[in-house]
Amino acid sequence: MTARRLMLIVAVGCALLAGCRSSRHHRPPPCPSCPPSATAIPPTGIPEGPPPVAPVPRGAAPDNGAELLLPQQMPPGKSRSDYRKSPDVPRGAILGDPDYVERPRIVEADPPKDESGPPSTKRSESPDIPIGIAEFTQVKEGVSAGLRPTIDGLDWLKAQGYKTVVYIRNPKDDDTTDRRQVERRGMKFVSLSVTPETLTKDWIDKFNETVGRSADRPVFVYSRDASVAAAVWYLHLRTAEFLTHDEARLRAARLGLKDERSEMYQAALKVLPPM
Repeated sequence: MTARRLMLIVAVGCALLAGCRSSRHHRPPPCPSCPPSATAIPPTGIPEGPPPVAPVPRGAAPDNGAELLLPQQMPPGKSRSDYRKSPDVPRGAILGDPDYVERPRIVEADPPKDESGPPSTKRSESPDIPIGIAEFTQVKEGVSAGLRPTIDGLDWLKAQGYKTVVYIRNPKDDDTTDRRQVERRGMKFVSLSVTPETLTKDWIDKFNETVGRSADRPVFVYSRDASVAAAVWYLHLRTAEFLTHDEARLRAARLGLKDERSEMYQAALKVLPPM
C-alpha cells in the first residue's frame, strides 16, 4: 500500500513539472510599465506601418551615411500630364520616366546656294537694270531714253551717276513736280515743250545742244508719250548722227515710233524730208 501511493505521488509530480516547463517557454515577457495583473491597451491615433522618414536634401547624408536623392520637383501649376501633352517634351522625359530613350539627333548641313538663281532675281539685283523706268533704252553712249520715271526711277538715275534729266512735254503738262523731284536729288532738270507746230529746225538744234554737252552727261530723256519723243529722236539721229532716213526710222522704231502716221512724226518729216 505504501509503495503504490509512493509511485502515484511521483507520477503526479512529474506531470506537474512537465506542465510548468511548457508554460514557461510560451508565456510572453511581462510589460515593464504595466502591473502583472493589468491588460496592455495600445494608444490611439498612430498610423499603421513604419513611421514616415523626413526627406533629406541632395548632398546631405542621413544617419546611416547614404545619400538620399529627391526626385525633380514640378513647377507650380504644372502636372506631369501637362508636360506629357506638350509636343516639345518627349514621352518619358519628365521625372525620370523609364520609357524615355534619347535618340541621336541628325544635323544636316545647309544645301549649297544656287549662285545662278532665277533670271528675274538676278535682274532685280543687278545695278545695270533700271528700276521704275518703263521702256528704258540707251540711245548712245551717255544718252538714254524712256517714259516718265517714278520716284524709284529717279533714285536709280541718281545712283547710276546721271547728271541731267530732260523732259519732252506737251505745253499743257505741268513740270513743277518733276523739276522739284529731280533737283532734290542733285540732278539738272531741263524742260522742253513741243507740239507738231513748234517742232522746227531751231527747236531740234536746241535739243541736240542740250543732250550733246559732255559736261552734263549722262543724260536721261523722257516723255509721257513715246510717239512724241520718237519723232524728236528721228530728227536727232538725222541731224546729229547724220543717219539716212531709213536708218533713223529703224532706230526711232526702237525708241517708241509705232505709228508713222502720227502728227509728230509727220511734222518731223516736214522739218527734214526723206532723201
